[in-house]
Formats: sequence, C-alpha cells, structure tokens
Amino acid sequence: MRSNTKRFIAATAGVSALVGAGAVVNAGIAGAQGWSASCNWEWPVDGALSQGFHAGHDGVDFAVNVGTVLHAPTSGTISVAGPNDPGGYGTYIQLEADSGAQIQMGHLSETWVGVGQHVEVGDQIGATGNTGSSTGPHLHLRIHNGGAVDPMAFLSSVGACDTGSSIVPAPAPAPAPAPAPAPAPEPEPEVVPESVPDPVVESATFESSPAESIPESVSQTSGEAVIVAAGDTLFGLGAERGLTWQQVWDMNPQIVNPDQIFVGDVIAL
Repeated sequence: MRSNTKRFIAATAGVSALVGAGAVVNAGIAGAQGWSASCNWEWPVDGALSQGFHAGHDGVDFAVNVGTVLHAPTSGTISVAGPNDPGGYGTYIQLEADSGAQIQMGHLSETWVGVGQHVEVGDQIGATGNTGSSTGPHLHLRIHNGGAVDPMAFLSSVGACDTGSSIVPAPAPAPAPAPAPAPAPEPEPEVVPESVPDPVVESATFESSPAESIPESVSQTSGEAVIVAAGDTLFGLGAERGLTWQQVWDMNPQIVNPDQIFVGDVIAL
C-alpha cells in the first residue's frame, strides 16, 4: 500500500509542471476530495446524475459546470488525452486502469495529463466541459470491464470514495405554483335614470283635451278640494265656482303646468 506522503510529492510535482505549462490549476491540488489511502476507486466528479446507463447509452452523464475538476477514478496509465475523438466525445481522456478496466471520460474542456503518464486514484487530470456531441455541460463516464458496465453500479460495488451527490439523480424542476384565482368583479351599482319633467308647452288658450281617451265622470268635490276627473281643466273647475283658471293655479302651487292636470290629482278650491 502506498503512503500519503508519496502521493502528495507526486501530486505536487505534477502541479509544478502544469503551472509551468500555463495550465489552470484549482485549489486543493494535493489530493482528491476527501481522498483516503484506503480508496482504490473514486467518483471522478461530484455532480448529479443526468442520464443513466441504458441501451444506446453505454455510460452515465453527470451534470456539472464547465471547468469542474476531473479526478482519476483509479490508478492507471493515460492512453488518450486531447481533442481527437471523431465519434462525439470531443476532448476526452482514456485511462487504462491498473485493475484491467478501461475508463473513458468525454466532453472535457481541458486535459492536464499526457499519453503514457501514470496517475494515481484521485489525481486531478482535467476539467469538464461541453465539447463534441454535447447538448450541455456534463461529464460522460464510460467503463469497460470485460464489456461495458454500468458505471454507477460498478463504482458503488468497488466502494468508490466521495460518492456525495454523484449517486443522487438530478432533481426534477419544481412545478410552477398555480395562479391565484382572479377576484370576482364587484357588481356595478344600478343606475336609475333621472326623471325628466315634460317640457312646458305654452298655448294661446290653456284649455286642452287629454291625450288618452278616458271616460268622463263627474268631478268629485270634498270641502275645499276637488279630485280631478277625466276631462277636467283648471278653466272648467274654476268657472264652476266663479274663479278664473289663474286663481285656481295660484291656489295650487303643486301644479307645474296649468295645461297639465291628471286624473286623481287633488286641487284646492
């Protein structure tokens, strides 16, 4: 079993070479996330599973941002590193594991290792990206171990370190809240049309006939008041009592138009 000191020295030497070559190196270079000497395998990134292993997709995808540090899943020798995949992986790294498995990591933005280089489990070997046939930033991880295997099941079976959220499927988006019901419109107040008085029509004489045909009846008198019957006029009611129509009108200020009195009206005499 190798010591942590040996691994730290190797990692530090690798960092110095990368810095000298202008490579971008993130903090925490001395080891992978929570790496332990007892781990022979590690999850390459800490990200949510966005697509699993199934027919037509002989690997798994982890949704991670461009530039996320990629760790060597196990110790082995680099056989491919760079933007040279015509099949859609874009920039990718292929690792021939010491255990005999073959590991491919695709759609990278950077590779920090070279062909023939031996790496240890947890070493930082590149950065994730969105190159090749990719519809969004992610890492495609493919493992052959006597044939294509499900990387999730394989890494779980070998006790890979730093599982974190790597084994948690990407959360589904929360449903949008239902819109609040619109308040019921308040009823509009009923508009009652104002009564408009009939226009005053002046005539040479103030005698007029009613517009509608109402059977005539005898005017009823009650003391000093008369209930208007059909055909009554101020002129007629006053003449019966020796009064002029003007006098009758003056005695009844409620009458607006002396030409218009109505059946049932009470007229003081």
